Amino acid sequence: MAEVPGVKLIRNERLFHAPVGTDESVMLDSEGGRYFGLNAVGTYIWGLLEQPHSASELQAAVCAEFEVDPATCETDLSAFLDSMIANGIVHEAQA
Repeated sequence: MAEVPGVKLIRNERLFHAPVGTDESVMLDSEGGRYFGLNAVGTYIWGLLEQPHSASELQAAVCAEFEVDPATCETDLSAFLDSMIANGIVHEAQA
């Protein structure tokens, strides 16, 4: 996902979410009948998306929390957010 000025993302509240172990989580889309699993980084991002955040804000937070270089983080985060948007897990926050 390319950074779009002023666009912030937020999680879709219709998904049921539950932690698994200490740093992973699962989600169920009851309307779509789909199940998703998140690793530690995905779970961290999901937690951040309880409030609206831009892609650059998410990238800064992930880089501060995990040992990852900014370029790798940007590439991986972009692919992750694109997948989350395509699957209806997150959406653009309303202003």
